[in-house]
Amino acid sequence: METKKVLSIQDISCYGQCSLTVALPILSHYGIETAILPSAILSTHTAGFTNYTFLDLTDEMQKIIDHWFSEHIQFDCIYTGYIGNRKQFDIILNNKHKILKDGGLFIVDPAMADNGKLYPGLDDFIVLGMRKMCMYADYIIPNVTEACFMTGIDYKEPKDQTMEYYNTLLQELYKLGAKNIILTGVVDDMDTIGAIGFDGITRTTILKELQPKSYHGTGDIFSSVIVADILNGKSMKETLHHATDFIIDAIDETIDDDKHDYGVKFEQVLKNENN
Repeated sequence: METKKVLSIQDISCYGQCSLTVALPILSHYGIETAILPSAILSTHTAGFTNYTFLDLTDEMQKIIDHWFSEHIQFDCIYTGYIGNRKQFDIILNNKHKILKDGGLFIVDPAMADNGKLYPGLDDFIVLGMRKMCMYADYIIPNVTEACFMTGIDYKEPKDQTMEYYNTLLQELYKLGAKNIILTGVVDDMDTIGAIGFDGITRTTILKELQPKSYHGTGDIFSSVIVADILNGKSMKETLHHATDFIIDAIDETIDDDKHDYGVKFEQVLKNENN
């Protein structure tokens, strides 16, 4: 059986268990050959750290893609995450046909916002760029905040969110052009949290017990597990169950360690899955 090859396009946060430092090991663990196209290099992620460094890699991206094209390198899937420069959206969309195999998947995690706000340093141009990429995606994996930014629907606090509200977001996201949507961070009566998958017809809702603490990077981990399972042929229901349970297990591995508040110990979950 031929090994699937995925290209992950997002930043490298050198410390903090997010973005490419979680995507690469998770995808590799599930048997997916993983290449990377970094959008930027940060010394740490932007949540809870101050004075972090940021190196924009926009000027290198086209050079890397051109070299791959000259070497006839192509991928079964392109999986995008955090994009910090609006020029990068055109680079990705203008070149995806060169490096994505015929019938390959384009999966977008529009990682740009949470809790009703954009991440530090991002602006409306990033929202427009993510929205444009989602128009051409086979799968998108937004959280509720990101879905609101891309659809123009007002953000509501979790206590005010309802299934009707989520259904409206899903319908509006589907109208953008994405073939499949996985809306994350959905809650029910503030007792459960999970995700809803939607293909334009069928909704698949997976809700689990709400965890007592949240951590940065869990969205990147969730999306990476989703991408691996999609490429390994799992159903939407299996995929959502697995990714949600993975996050719960990672939080459980971390929550008793007061010094480990910058991310979750996803490595222990991978280790436990091997046992």
